[in-house]
Amino acid sequence: MSIAVVADPDLAVCAREPIHVPGAIQPHGLLLVLREPGLEIVAASENARSLLGLEPGALRGLRLPELGDVGALLGALASGRQPIPSPSPVQIGQDRFDAIAHRTEGLLVIELERTDPSFGAAAFYLELQAALTELEAAPDLASLLQSATRSVARLTGFDRVMIYRFDPAWNGSVVAETLARGADSYLGHHFPASDIPAQARELYRRNRLRLIPRSAYQPAAIVPDRHPETGVPLDLSQAVLRSVSPVHLEYLQNMGVQASMSVSLLPGDRLWGLIACHHPQPRELPFSVRAACSLFGQVVATQIAAREERERNQALLEGRRIQASFFQHFSKEENFASALVKLTPELLQLVGAGGAALCLGDRCVLLGRTPGTEEVRALWAWLREQPNDGPFATDHLSGVYPPAAAFPGTASGLLAFSISRVNADYILWFRPEVVATITWAGNPHKAVEAESGRINPRKSFAAWREIVTGHSHPWREPDLQAALELRAAIGALILRRTDQLLRLNATLETRNTELTSFAYLSSHDLQEPLRGIRNLARFLQEDYGERLDEAGREKLATLEDLARQMHELIEALVHFTKLGRLAVQPRECELEQVLADVRVARAETLRGVELVCPRPLPRVVADPLLLREVLANLIVNAVKYNASEAKRIEVGWDDPPGQPRRFYVRDNGIGIREKHADRVFELFRRLHPRERFGGGTGVGLSVVKSIIDRHGGRVWFESEFGQGTTFFFTLEPAP
Repeated sequence: MSIAVVADPDLAVCAREPIHVPGAIQPHGLLLVLREPGLEIVAASENARSLLGLEPGALRGLRLPELGDVGALLGALASGRQPIPSPSPVQIGQDRFDAIAHRTEGLLVIELERTDPSFGAAAFYLELQAALTELEAAPDLASLLQSATRSVARLTGFDRVMIYRFDPAWNGSVVAETLARGADSYLGHHFPASDIPAQARELYRRNRLRLIPRSAYQPAAIVPDRHPETGVPLDLSQAVLRSVSPVHLEYLQNMGVQASMSVSLLPGDRLWGLIACHHPQPRELPFSVRAACSLFGQVVATQIAAREERERNQALLEGRRIQASFFQHFSKEENFASALVKLTPELLQLVGAGGAALCLGDRCVLLGRTPGTEEVRALWAWLREQPNDGPFATDHLSGVYPPAAAFPGTASGLLAFSISRVNADYILWFRPEVVATITWAGNPHKAVEAESGRINPRKSFAAWREIVTGHSHPWREPDLQAALELRAAIGALILRRTDQLLRLNATLETRNTELTSFAYLSSHDLQEPLRGIRNLARFLQEDYGERLDEAGREKLATLEDLARQMHELIEALVHFTKLGRLAVQPRECELEQVLADVRVARAETLRGVELVCPRPLPRVVADPLLLREVLANLIVNAVKYNASEAKRIEVGWDDPPGQPRRFYVRDNGIGIREKHADRVFELFRRLHPRERFGGGTGVGLSVVKSIIDRHGGRVWFESEFGQGTTFFFTLEPAP
């Protein structure tokens, strides 16, 4: 969980402090600036008079070899290594110094510190070897960090050695600590990002080690402090003696720290954290000790990277195990949305979520513990406005989407990705709020104080506790990877299904064309022999009727009636096939006019029938010719299957909320029994004997369903037997 601390204007001033060009150094060493290749001194720190007995002005113009025995340093410079990684011995008069060098802006910078004759290299390096061995044996990351603080405390003698780790918002926390007796503990305490502003973090990244032997020192100015060619302040970013910000020195003194050292922990090029050392009295460390500590820090950083990589791989392995189980079932499904609903527990476990939402088309399907439907819809609309390059993940949703503050218990964390950029379909996962108590070293909201127009750091580092709300457990890399792989799997499933549908549609289109042609041609081919049968039956009746008995004449009449029925069925089939061959040509039309045309065409059928509309019919987008067929068939059926003395038909429409407009034809006829509900729209299906209700072919309602289907709508009915029936239809798909 990363916690953001809002900076006030005073902190912004601190963040702009040019700490890389202080124009001075710490006085425990000497700094010389030289021009190459002649190695001519062009600037020196003013403490040259106390360390060398020479005024800075007297040093200017001298060449480096003129100072004393600098052969080892010259050899190191000739090697071309940049910067020189280890100190070189230098003899100037009776004094011995350790020297290091680096190049900046075309100049050579040499730093000298007095050699400590009491330093025992052999014993120190045995201690260093033991520290490295202990580090290698640490079983986990926490043990590794604690071991590192113990080793650095033994190597340096500092009273307090801490591992200070940065979070994604650059706040720091003490995750390991070794203390001398009586030293205050900061283990588990957090420090706001403003304590180490961005420009300071950059210097920690560039310089692995930083020592302040005395926090109450008086800076030694560089004379002159400008670049001899450009006139700009000298960049001392890589100088180990670089003077420290006065605000930072006061910060240390407010903590009761007289000496400090930091070793940067840089797995790769990333500033992971610091080994921070504090001491209540001034404390100097030889170059050799500091170089060894810098090397030790690199080993610690390498171990951190290895342990984190191991933990990451273990998490990825566990994630892959869950994914394998999930995708094994998922890949067998044809419809990804129904598969995700069916596999809800696995879908949530895939990324460790408490709830999820499938936002597809204009529907939101909620799974598990989620905000309400309207809240999810609003969040979905907001997501569609965000950049869509990959998964969107946050463990503090209300920080980027303020309305989320209303539902922290279900969605303080959000992981979401787009399935389709065209349709803006999304899958959203939610994590609930995890309330945490953060212990800060002092009030993080008062990191600095302004007194008499001067910025001062806070004076108190006493434990200051803050309850942090609105955050969930953070999303890990395996969670993001699982989301990406699910998106790829859904894409593959959609492509597979699309390919199957394309091939199936092509096959169906071919079959439909063949069947339509067959039915159309067959019906015409059947008409000729059928007419012959009817004519022959009539001729037999006319020519031989008197010779036949009553039974013979009845059989001839039945033959003629069957031929007539067959003719009607064929005509109905021709009509049905003809309508099926017509392309739907929707356009805006007046439903009132369509109904008026039906009234005229079916005037004989409607004689004596009350046909009413409760309110004017609307304009619709449909094929008017086919829509006339729909109304004609429904109205004719309403008249035919009606035994009432006062037949009444009502044609109307309504607008159900969230659904397409629906139209209806209602009658007061005989009704339909519930047992026949699934058979009403079947082709050639009649629910009554042929001799009742004026006969019929059973094609009319099949025609209605075919036309409505081709418009993308649906048709259904509601009926009460003996009371009447209402047929409903829509002309567009439901959401």
